[in-house]
Amino acid sequence: MDITDEESTDLSNTTWTYAGGEAHNSALSVSALGSAVYVAMYNPDHVIVPKEFALRQNYPNPFNPTTTIEYDVAADAHIVIKIYNILGQEVATLVSDRRSVGRYRTVWNGKNDRGESVSSSVYFYRLQAGSVVKTRKMLLVK
Repeated sequence: MDITDEESTDLSNTTWTYAGGEAHNSALSVSALGSAVYVAMYNPDHVIVPKEFALRQNYPNPFNPTTTIEYDVAADAHIVIKIYNILGQEVATLVSDRRSVGRYRTVWNGKNDRGESVSSSVYFYRLQAGSVVKTRKMLLVK
């Protein structure tokens, strides 16, 4: 999981906020906050690696104006995620890039590739990674 500045992640019922820093061996030394320095430890033997490609249900769903789509990559691959309308016409391309193994997320802002807002409707989002194809549906309500 990529954690960026000011992003919070829920870990074991505790909210952690990345404050900057860098990793060395199995410790992440984080910038000082006030008079304290925080250090997060991790064990590389316990990193979760997806065993198969997965396309998760978007959230929120229904949505307005944006929705988040999470997907798992089980092997290094060129990933394409596209949005289609109810007629099967391509609306937008969210991802078209090489990804290494891991869990990712992307956000759709309810606009087509020309930057125009699309109407309320059912839309389909499709992940393609080589011969693997996964499709789910979502609802945009304005």
